Amino acid sequence: MKTINKIRNSIFFKIKYTLPIFILLLTIGCKKQCEYYKSDCKAGMDVAFLIDYTGSMGGAIDSIKASVLNIAGAINTKSVGNYRLSLSIFDENAKGVKPAYFLQPDYVSLPAANKIINSTGATTEQYLTMMETFATSNTTSFAAQLAKLNGTMTLGNGNGVAEPGSMLLDKIVNAGFAGTWRTGVTKLAIIITDAPDGGDDDNNTTIDDAFLNTLAAQADAAQIQCILVTTLPNSNYQLQLINRTANGLRVVKPNFNNISTNIIQMINQVCQ
Repeated sequence: MKTINKIRNSIFFKIKYTLPIFILLLTIGCKKQCEYYKSDCKAGMDVAFLIDYTGSMGGAIDSIKASVLNIAGAINTKSVGNYRLSLSIFDENAKGVKPAYFLQPDYVSLPAANKIINSTGATTEQYLTMMETFATSNTTSFAAQLAKLNGTMTLGNGNGVAEPGSMLLDKIVNAGFAGTWRTGVTKLAIIITDAPDGGDDDNNTTIDDAFLNTLAAQADAAQIQCILVTTLPNSNYQLQLINRTANGLRVVKPNFNNISTNIIQMINQVCQ
């Protein structure tokens, strides 16, 4: 009988004193992930689209244009109509060489604050352009601006392989380039590119990797979830940004065919 009581007491002791410790450890381990989702999509959604606007991206842009209403419809449904969209593009040219769209009406007519031309690179310049800032339930104006891309506004060229997506993400996460993110809503930054990040020098280096690491931490702190859509496996976006954020998502595929379906799937995954 004493042996049975000892066993019972031992089990009770373990449950009594180890269970609270286990729960505490679980809470600590969950804190970064769980607090990140403290609001669901029904509370509202701010979704920023960042699109590589260099010469090889025509197919991706056309795929999104063909299904923009489906993408916006999914966001509208998940947010119960409480959503805001932004649309921005990034491009790069040799220093002093303007992109083909530079003098076209769709670019010229944008507010000056929507156009950043970075000239810090030794041989290149980066063009960061906000086509549509955050606005309430703005599917119509978002779609109109999207329709201009690879249409009446000529596709950019790029200047080699790596492109300056991190510079645009930095402006959107940290400088309000798309407008001020709301609090208490689901916040998504969707990056669509077929190249690695190269900062201001058109080269993918450890400096760019470190910058993406920093952006990952800053996006986490702002509770902005980063999503990557790319044709390039194991890019520095994937390894240094998506893999290092609390809830980064990615889709890597051989081409951009039907990418709207992938975007909608990831939105649904976020909002489950």
